Amino acid sequence: MAQYEKRREPAPAPKRRRKKSHKGLAATLAAIVVLAALGGLYLQSEVKGLFKSDQPVEVSIPQGASVAQIAQRLKDAGAIGSTYLFRYYARPQGGSFQYGDFSVVPSGGYAGIIAALQEMQEYQETVSVTFPEGYNAYQMGDVLEKAGLCTRQEFIDALNTHTYDVGFWSEISDDPLKMVKPEGFLFPDTYQFFSDATVDDIVSTLLRTFEQKVLTPDRKDRIAQSGYTLEDLVIFASIIQKEAANVEEMYNVSSVFTNRMKPGSPYPQLESCTTNFYIRDYIQPAFDGNAPANLLEAYDTYGMTGFPVGAIANPGLDAIDAALSPNDTPYYFFVTDVEFTHYYGRTFEEHEANIQKALAVNKTYGMDSLY
Repeated sequence: MAQYEKRREPAPAPKRRRKKSHKGLAATLAAIVVLAALGGLYLQSEVKGLFKSDQPVEVSIPQGASVAQIAQRLKDAGAIGSTYLFRYYARPQGGSFQYGDFSVVPSGGYAGIIAALQEMQEYQETVSVTFPEGYNAYQMGDVLEKAGLCTRQEFIDALNTHTYDVGFWSEISDDPLKMVKPEGFLFPDTYQFFSDATVDDIVSTLLRTFEQKVLTPDRKDRIAQSGYTLEDLVIFASIIQKEAANVEEMYNVSSVFTNRMKPGSPYPQLESCTTNFYIRDYIQPAFDGNAPANLLEAYDTYGMTGFPVGAIANPGLDAIDAALSPNDTPYYFFVTDVEFTHYYGRTFEEHEANIQKALAVNKTYGMDSLY
């Protein structure tokens, strides 16, 4: 049998490998390096004032201005090129910005500009005013008028008709029945105002101080957990501020009102005398004793369930914290005597007995009533 050799197919030619081109990748990397370098150069020149003018720039900083507002004024004046960078740089530097008219040099960079803005302007006359905790806007207006800064009416008009650049402004209602729109948000404290401060400078400072002292991260979390709106909280705190004689009692007073507002409460109305005093002493006089019925109803906590339409005073931090963290008590009533002793009761019968105790104390001072 003849043998035949198996025919071998020729081996396929090896595929030629294409050499990868690194030109595109190198170009991309080069572009990134160039952009990063340019970005770094811009950041350095912006922060350090490189290539900036040596000529002083005049800038006016209003009292109560935020860092964002200051940055915008500096940019508008040509002192800086980026408001974002300035705000980012300024935060960790420490110190507080002053207000007034300043001369800053752009070539001095952010450090030089900040140093200039933090320098006390001693050459301007200042006026010191103190607003006690629990003062309402009308009382604050009286303080400002006595200090010669503005009239009470100018202050009230500004509060009700002007808009202010604070983060919580949108959380304040525009209810037409409110006597003063931002009542409760005007933080009570001692302030130093320039003698030529405008009414808007003053209001901005009060509101900005509220924002700084009240709306801390911790307290904002507690407000969110409480279920209150920010406005409900300041209304509640304003009532506590006016009802309690001291910080310790604020937490008990808060407990009484909190118990009344709970679902199924046997006494669902706040029935706070202080809201009636506000009606008597401020609402009625504003209308020459003829305030509209719907306005009176909006503040009368004896005739409504829940909070009045607006705050009746400007509370301090203690009253605000008491509103957020009331003591755990079974009480629905309290009454106070002339010595500021608080008597608490669970039922109306206990409350009536406590009223007699308070009256007995008051009579030793020649008083025949509770108030």
